[in-house]
Amino acid sequence: AYTDWADSVARIGAVHYTNVLYWKAVREFARDAKKYGYEEDAAYFTDQEQQIADAINKHFWDDEQGFYVTSQQYPTILNSDGNLLAIAWGLASQTQAQAILDNMRRWTMAYPAPTQATNQDYDRNAIALENRIAGIAHYHTSAAWLWLGGWHVIAEVRANRLTEAHEVLERMAALITRDGVVHEVYNKRGAHLSTFWYESEAPLTWSASMFLYAQAVYERAQKSPNADSH
Repeated sequence: AYTDWADSVARIGAVHYTNVLYWKAVREFARDAKKYGYEEDAAYFTDQEQQIADAINKHFWDDEQGFYVTSQQYPTILNSDGNLLAIAWGLASQTQAQAILDNMRRWTMAYPAPTQATNQDYDRNAIALENRIAGIAHYHTSAAWLWLGGWHVIAEVRANRLTEAHEVLERMAALITRDGVVHEVYNKRGAHLSTFWYESEAPLTWSASMFLYAQAVYERAQKSPNADSH
């Protein structure tokens, strides 16, 4: 509990986000092993990559809901983190990608600030006590993070939805221009998150760099629609 990036939430057991990161790491091992001439290791990690991808799809994908669930603990919650990375890195199929992004659009998860962490709240008891006391129980739920917005843009590009990618990118740019800085996190109204006990950090390099990366991916796709977006 409280150990992945959403560290105000008691997400325990097999969590989709951390499994996607693990799959990506194994995939990079496979690529690097081949690049540097370790053919036996390349074959091993390539096989592991596929096995992990199959296991993730079997364990987390919900065809009826049209997204990867956060965990068996939270079977109705769509988390932006793992779902967007699954699309951006090519774990999700095109059919899955379209379903995920359509759902996120239906739930207005990138409005007014891109992009909200989840489509719904966790159980109150799953939220860290200090976050509840500080008035930011929604810190890793309905609050929005521009680093997630960056992956949202990249996922839209990966799914060949350049119009939607442009909309999310423009919304991010408008927030940055309005404030003259990249904030850590934004509230439901699109302003930076601020309570009596808490003030969003600024400037935040993590989100600023993701905005620049997302913009580069989008511009590259405009010039060459078949360009690799990850």
